[in-house]
Amino acid sequence: MRSETDGRRRHSPVVLCARQAGNGGSANVLTGCRAVGFGEAPRAKGVVAMSRRNKPGMGMVLLIIVGGLWPAVARAGGDYDGDGDVDLGDFAAFPACCAGPAGGLPTGCAALDFDDDNDVDIADFAGLQRIFGTSAPAGMVHVPGGEFQMGDTFAEGHPDEWPVHAVFVDAFYLDTREVTNAQYATALNWAWTQGGLIELSAGAVIQAGSGDWCPYCDTTISHGRSQITWDGNLFGVVTGREDHPMLLVSWYGAAAYCNWRSAMEGRPLCFDPVTWTCDFGAAGYRLPTEAEWEKGARGGTPEHRFPWSDVDTIQHSRADYRSFSLYLYDTSPTRGFHPLFSTGVMPYTSPVGYFAANGYGLYDMAGNAEEWCYDGYSSTYYSESPWANPIGMEDNDTRLLRGGSWASFANSCRSAHRDKYSASNRDPITGFRRALRAP
Repeated sequence: MRSETDGRRRHSPVVLCARQAGNGGSANVLTGCRAVGFGEAPRAKGVVAMSRRNKPGMGMVLLIIVGGLWPAVARAGGDYDGDGDVDLGDFAAFPACCAGPAGGLPTGCAALDFDDDNDVDIADFAGLQRIFGTSAPAGMVHVPGGEFQMGDTFAEGHPDEWPVHAVFVDAFYLDTREVTNAQYATALNWAWTQGGLIELSAGAVIQAGSGDWCPYCDTTISHGRSQITWDGNLFGVVTGREDHPMLLVSWYGAAAYCNWRSAMEGRPLCFDPVTWTCDFGAAGYRLPTEAEWEKGARGGTPEHRFPWSDVDTIQHSRADYRSFSLYLYDTSPTRGFHPLFSTGVMPYTSPVGYFAANGYGLYDMAGNAEEWCYDGYSSTYYSESPWANPIGMEDNDTRLLRGGSWASFANSCRSAHRDKYSASNRDPITGFRRALRAP
């Protein structure tokens, strides 16, 4: 049965209990019993007993799990052991995360707390079950679906970050890293060989036949800070910048790349190259919505200022950004551009993935390249946003960007910060990463 109010499936109640050995190991006791949805019942080797009692309109299932600790949910979308899928091996890993509410979240376990109740328990086990058997595409991680508080919970940002409001997003995949120069150049060469997809105008790559109204990206011919080269036959990358984020790419160029990669892998296209609307039901690559991006950036730990959860401050040890003493939460001992990457010529980007990942396994969600999102911008959208899977103002040519860049101050690197540009704008601070719907 599906609810007409929120579109999510409802289930009969399920009681899940863990079995522990009693004194001397001769007896067993049930611990940690908790109700979840029937459709969330786990499918693990540890289930040793099941019973069900039915009454009209009511169901109850008792699952007894071997062991004294509940298996925890995954460190990066369910994949504990890093083998690229969520399987039975992940059910048994990292049991120490289930320390109970009294002990709080052990170090490194924040992303495992699906329901944000400050402990990893049986309700989170249900979250793992929901993605059991899934495998994230190469270079992507599974971001679990669920509700979170979207917006500026510190009341320190811009008015368009308010009001803080509850948002639900379905599970999805997100690139662990920003799209690199090398990846974009590879796709450009593929698009060039297809014919009829791209052409060059004064050194800039544009949509074929668009008459310059739909620019995709710059090359070193059209912009001195571009890292993409063109020799008349082949696109390349400035030496040493292959693994840096692709910049000077428009929203159209980011969306086109998603289509090209989909076509290269035999996936259906999400973006209509005429209207640039997105088919969110298609199994191809697309840009993340603003809500998806913020959920991913928060890494499973809500209401923190930045993508990490141990502190609410930022330093050059955590991100490639421009430090400035004006912001009290900018505590970096070094000021200005990042000292490791501000040598030579701009842009002062860093290799993608240089800094530590957040709780979902996502890199550079603060700094390096500001990232395009799918949504059209509205300064009042948070006051009218739907609860489930918001997509912004689709008919607005002004599009959202998130995350801040190598040239941004700390306030722009906050997870709640919203920025905006015309969809045709190319700037040496803007890049992107891809999203993909989860099955």
